[in-house]
Amino acid sequence: MWLNDTSRSSRFPDDSDLDSSGSSGEEIPVWVRGEQRWVSGITDETTCFDVIQVLLKDEEKRGRHMGLPENYQITERWRGVEQSLEPYSKILDIWNTWGSAQTEVKISLRRLRSDRSSNRRTKCRSDASTHSDRSVWKTIHPKRFQALQEKEPSSTEELLKLVLAQGEVIRRQLKKLRHSEHQIGYLEDKAHRARVRKHGSNYLLETYLKGLSEAVDPETDHIGLDKNSDSGVMTEGDSEQSHNTNLKECRNIETTSERFSPSSEDFNRNLKDDDTSSTISESAIKEQLELLEKIVKINKNLLKEEEQINKLDSNLKKYDRNKLKELQKTKGGDEVNKELGKLRTEMAKSACEMQHNEIVLEETLELLEKRRKHLENLHQELSNEDYEYEMLQALLYSNMQQRSKQQEMSHSNFYRTKELLDTLV
Repeated sequence: MWLNDTSRSSRFPDDSDLDSSGSSGEEIPVWVRGEQRWVSGITDETTCFDVIQVLLKDEEKRGRHMGLPENYQITERWRGVEQSLEPYSKILDIWNTWGSAQTEVKISLRRLRSDRSSNRRTKCRSDASTHSDRSVWKTIHPKRFQALQEKEPSSTEELLKLVLAQGEVIRRQLKKLRHSEHQIGYLEDKAHRARVRKHGSNYLLETYLKGLSEAVDPETDHIGLDKNSDSGVMTEGDSEQSHNTNLKECRNIETTSERFSPSSEDFNRNLKDDDTSSTISESAIKEQLELLEKIVKINKNLLKEEEQINKLDSNLKKYDRNKLKELQKTKGGDEVNKELGKLRTEMAKSACEMQHNEIVLEETLELLEKRRKHLENLHQELSNEDYEYEMLQALLYSNMQQRSKQQEMSHSNFYRTKELLDTLV
C-alpha cells in the first residue's frame, strides 16, 4: 500500500501483511490537512488503522511529527454529516457501499480529541442552540458551505454555522408540515361528518359484518383523501339513539374544527417573515417538503388502516360475545359447560404430559451426565496408558543402548586378547 500525490508518486512499505498485496488493489482519496491524498494498493483485508499508519509515515517523511497512530481516526463525511469509522473495519467495503455517491463522500484523517475539548464542543453547541434565533442572519447555505470547506480546512465556527442553517431549514419544514396536517385533519373530519349524517355511525361495521355493500355511497367517497382514510366505527346501540348522538357529535366536531382549523393568512404571514429572515433557496426546500408531505400522508394512511383493523377486531370480538349470549339464552348453558369441561380435561391432559416430559428430561439429563463421566474416565485411562507406553519405550531404548555398549566392549576385549596372544607368540 502506498500514496499517490498530484505531483509525485512514492511507495511506503508497511507491515508484512500489507507488502504481500503488491501492486494490486484500488485507490481511495483521503483528505489530510485540507489536502487530498490518493492511497493505492488497498485490498479487501486493508483496515482503517493500516491507512492511518501509511498516512502518518508519509507525514513524517515530509518533516511533520504527527504522533502515534492510536491518536488518529478515519472519518467519512456526506452532505454535512460526519461520523468516525472503527479502526479495524475494512475501508474498501465501506467505500464500495457508497456506489455512485462516492463523489459526495469525503474521507479524512482526524485527530482524536480529549475529554476537555469534547466538553467544550458540547458547550458551544448548547450555547449556539439557545441563541439560534439571534444568529439566523449569519447562517450559510449548505452548498455554499461545502464549496468553502473544499477551499479551507473545517473549523468549529463553520460547523456551528452549518448546524444553525440546518436548524432553520428544519424549523420551517416543521411549520409547513403542521399546516398541512391541520388541513388534512380538517378535510377528514368534514368527510367523516358527511358520511355519518347520511349513513349513520355504524355504516363501516355493517359493510364488513353484514355484507351491505350499499351502506357507503360511492358519490361521497371523493370528499376525503381516499376510501380508507377515515375510521367510521363507533359505539353500538339502537339506530334512533345513535342518530341523535351522531347529530350532537357532528355539531361538536364542527365547532371544534372551526375553532382549531388553521388560518392560512396567519400561516402565510409567518412564512413571509421567515422568508425575509432566511437565506435558504426555496427550490430545495420545496422538494424536501414534497417528499416529507408524501411520507406524512403514507404514515397517516398506515396509522388509520391500523386503527380500522383494531376497531374491526374489537367489533368482531363484541359480535362473538353477543353470539355466545344469544346461544346461552336460546339453548342454555349446557353446551357451553360441556365445552368448558372438555377444555378443562384437555388442559389437565396437557399438564400431565408436561410433567411426564419434565421427568423424562431429567432422566435423560442424568444419563447424559453419567455417560459424560464415563467418557472422562476413559479419556483419563487412555492418557495413563499413553504415558505408560512412552515410559516403556524409553526403558526399551535405554536397554538397547546398554546392550550395544556391552557388545562394543566385548568386541574391544576380544581384539585386545588377540593382540596379546599375537605378541606372546
